[in-house]
Amino acid sequence: MIEHGGVPRAAEWIAENDTLVSRRGHRIAFRRRGVGPTVMLLHGFPTWSYDYAEVASDLARDHDVITLDFLGYGASDKPNPYEYSVAESADIVEDLAAHLGVKSTRLLIHDYGGIVGQELVDRANKGQLSFAIDSIFMLNCGIVYSAYRPTRQQKLLIMPVVGKLLASRVSAARVRSALDAVRGSRLTDTEFDDLWLGMTRQNGHKLWHLLIKYNAERAIHHRRWEAALASWDGPLHLVWGLDDPVSGRHVLQQAVKVLPQATVTELAGVGHFPPSEAPQAVAAAVRMRR
Repeated sequence: MIEHGGVPRAAEWIAENDTLVSRRGHRIAFRRRGVGPTVMLLHGFPTWSYDYAEVASDLARDHDVITLDFLGYGASDKPNPYEYSVAESADIVEDLAAHLGVKSTRLLIHDYGGIVGQELVDRANKGQLSFAIDSIFMLNCGIVYSAYRPTRQQKLLIMPVVGKLLASRVSAARVRSALDAVRGSRLTDTEFDDLWLGMTRQNGHKLWHLLIKYNAERAIHHRRWEAALASWDGPLHLVWGLDDPVSGRHVLQQAVKVLPQATVTELAGVGHFPPSEAPQAVAAAVRMRR
């Protein structure tokens, strides 16, 4: 059932998905709605594309809006055991763009989707990307590695033995508490239930110790990813929740020093999840460049 201003509930969102088979044979869930300039929305950890439900519904009024669940998330395949990687996530974005015939797109990227976006930018800078990036709208993420502050749970999840044990004991109450701790406003019951539906699909929440390995990749590749964004010559807009303890005001302050070309929208009272905490502001930022 579609509720709250025409935004679908999570079950409806999943039912509306189409499926792509990636180059490595995995089924990837994606959704495409609207007509206009194309914008691809890349989600973060540990949630899924439903983070963008309100933003996508808003932008679809005048944009061609594409969302996807990365491998291991939401309604996409969740192989286990598996070596999940940022590079494969970027490959999946390229596979989807090719499948849909997308030659150029705007990127709206958040959290884990932020480093996937940086990997795509690095490929673009090297002339190795199969589509053109028109502009980038970056939401809270560890854009400056030295300022990024992973949570205690993230630090534990990445530990080989402890992480697997912690993932096996994930509960709705613990996850809701962890999400609320990095938000500027608490999730309602409906909001959490919708997120939890996708996070637990095919026991995806039991794989978080595998998915979180992107933080180990960030430690290795952050200089390359940061340099890629600094040298990219297209429009860049930072839309930032200031009250985020992981990558909030403290990260933005460092980011503007190394990315002086960026337009900045500061979101007071907003935490780590601008797509769901301030969807109207996020949609408005995308519309600033037409």
